Amino acid sequence: ITALDVDTGEERWRYDPQITGRDAIFWSTCRGVTYYEAPPGTTDTCQARLLTATTDARMIAVDAASGEPCSDFGEDGQISLLPGMGEFTPGLYYATSPPTIASGVAVLGGLVKDNQEILEPSGVVRGFDPISGRLLWAWDLGREETRTLPPEGEAYTRGTPNAWSLFSADDDLGLVYIPTGNATPDYFGGHRSEAMDKYASSIIALDARSGRVRWHFQTTHHD
Repeated sequence: ITALDVDTGEERWRYDPQITGRDAIFWSTCRGVTYYEAPPGTTDTCQARLLTATTDARMIAVDAASGEPCSDFGEDGQISLLPGMGEFTPGLYYATSPPTIASGVAVLGGLVKDNQEILEPSGVVRGFDPISGRLLWAWDLGREETRTLPPEGEAYTRGTPNAWSLFSADDDLGLVYIPTGNATPDYFGGHRSEAMDKYASSIIALDARSGRVRWHFQTTHHD
């Protein structure tokens, strides 16, 4: 992340997340950062912060003025996105888009590498506290009534349609809009469950504070 002076273009600060090794097999893609200004009295550090996600499955918060990690966010300014994902081959799950702030919640999807195998990592969409990094809810379309981490030893529903792109939000309606792809692998649907077919190739309107589905519209059935 690089911050530039708006008038001169001079670099003010730079933050390097140090992405290396097998967990960063994919291109070092980052589709931006998210600006969040904490309500007065909710934090003693990083009142204005930038959130981003990485191709080795982390979410990071840095101070917008200095680029220093936000000490109250997770551990030393970052959280892992791997809890609840279960075992998988490195490189099959990562984040390439930043979270969307919706009704005070940082909502984040993830990219599941297409056309590798069935039962790839879950396409779960999660809502986090943008100050602490704490998980607030998870929309796992294979177990919609449970919006918490899976029990120890279990994982979010594997192979479900994922949402890797940028989201939109409407705070007046309290909604965040999620565009989904297909269950993996993209070009074969014989293994898909009823839930996978229900939410693939769709726009999903989630309640931003609870993660519940308000409505969804499918563009192509069994794509």
